[in-house]
Amino acid sequence: MKKCLLLLFIFILSACQSTDKSTNQQGSADNKAYDIAWEFYEKHENDSAYVYFNKAYSIFTKQNNKHQASKCLINMAYISHYKGDWFGSQELIISSLKLLNPKNKEERETLSSAYNSLGQSIHELGNYEEAIRYYQKSIDFSIDNTVKIINENNIANSYRYDKNFNEAIKIYQDLLQEKQIKDSPKEHARIIDNLAYTEWLQNNKKSVETDLNKALAIRIEEKDLFGQNASYAHLSDYFYDRDKTKALQYAHKMSKIAAETNSVDDQLEAYQKLISLDNPTNSKKYFAAFTRLDDSIQFDRNKAKNQFALVRYDSEKNRGDFLKAEAENEKKKNDILKLYIVVGLLCFGLIGVYFWYKRRKQKLEEQKRLEVKNTELKYSKKVHDKVANGIYQILSEVENNQSLSKSELLDKLEEVYEISRDISYDKKDIDLMQNFTVKLAEMMKSYSSDEVEIFILGNEDLLWKNISAHTKAEIYLVIQELLTNMKKHSEASRVILNFSQENNQIRINYTDNGIGISELKPKNGLQNTGNRINNINGQLIFDTENNNGLKIIISFPNQ
Repeated sequence: MKKCLLLLFIFILSACQSTDKSTNQQGSADNKAYDIAWEFYEKHENDSAYVYFNKAYSIFTKQNNKHQASKCLINMAYISHYKGDWFGSQELIISSLKLLNPKNKEERETLSSAYNSLGQSIHELGNYEEAIRYYQKSIDFSIDNTVKIINENNIANSYRYDKNFNEAIKIYQDLLQEKQIKDSPKEHARIIDNLAYTEWLQNNKKSVETDLNKALAIRIEEKDLFGQNASYAHLSDYFYDRDKTKALQYAHKMSKIAAETNSVDDQLEAYQKLISLDNPTNSKKYFAAFTRLDDSIQFDRNKAKNQFALVRYDSEKNRGDFLKAEAENEKKKNDILKLYIVVGLLCFGLIGVYFWYKRRKQKLEEQKRLEVKNTELKYSKKVHDKVANGIYQILSEVENNQSLSKSELLDKLEEVYEISRDISYDKKDIDLMQNFTVKLAEMMKSYSSDEVEIFILGNEDLLWKNISAHTKAEIYLVIQELLTNMKKHSEASRVILNFSQENNQIRINYTDNGIGISELKPKNGLQNTGNRINNINGQLIFDTENNNGLKIIISFPNQ
């Protein structure tokens, strides 16, 4: 069923290349293998066409005609794809892309063809999202509306295979409005059929029989055998759970058309339908036929892969010998130049050493200035996170806890004083290692008041069991900074901190019902918070689109 689109795109490519040959007679005259390859290709003698495209590629490469060489690789890729060698096709297309210049207008249509072929191979390998990306690239590089329509249909098909039915349906509906589609009965029938089938896949209770039969009628009138095959396949699927007899009739019709068109993939699909729909006796017969055909196809495809691989190997070996001989000649020329270059390099080397020494001296001075600045920033960050936030926490407790005694207040101030002294000695937060869960909870609860309720979920000892002292200290300061900012700016009356573990990651969900952040503009506090999370290989995500407060997600490895 996919063969008709592939053949149509090959036809467009051949039309483009025929034009190129007429406008570049010198290139064609110098490479008869290219014309012979096309003669075989147009007669569907793909094995011979592959060999001569490969020979033409070698000749164009020696002529440094990268554009024509890339076309040979693209045609070889289409043949590989037709033979079922999708990895080989993909490899050839990637090689062709390396020869093309996106900035050259004359090569853009060839690039479009290459990306279309790459998209088809990747689609066959089941990577539908990547296939869509390459189909879009094919559209971007072409000004031909037919190419655009083919690729958009391919994109819709990939969306359908990826079960993204809404996107597929939208594209099919847009394509139905295209004048070129309306003027072409075959293409009009294709889109009607694809749209109806996709709508049924999205909702198998929906009746799409009328549209499916409408598409089939057009295809019968147009004698479009490949299109009829697709219609019979879709109708058989549609009636599978509705009317087994009709489903079986359409499967038989599909099998007959597939045999007429010699489409082996469609024959296999038809046999699969007949196996599941027909009576046990006939099913055994169809299963045996399916097995024989599948084995034959795999044998032929493996044979083609090996044959094409040998062709490419011999070609690469010959090109390697040619390049080796060229390299030896070039080496002789280079040896002569080296004598002159060495003298020049010695002179430039002495000059370079002088300027290098001068720049190095300047760089060392600049590094010293940066070290001083970084040290200042480091201690400024510590003062902000540990001292300023600590003092603000005490202020919050004094404001909200009327029963706080003078001795408790002095103890807390003493702690802040000790922290400020430790900063000058660059001491670590060893104190947090003991009873971290309790200390974290006490710190968070200290921000609670009559105006602000703080709910803590999941802060258990087991959660922090494997977390390092450094990570604990960073998380403690991050949460303290978030609560300080909440207290200062958010006007929140409810705060929820939910601690959990998911897939070897610790996750902290912070939410409040304050005024939120319409636009994230990190200042010192938030910037320090982001830096701390980066230091522990974590992620910090602000939900700035939340109109009902602020939501922050913190995640970091459980280690």
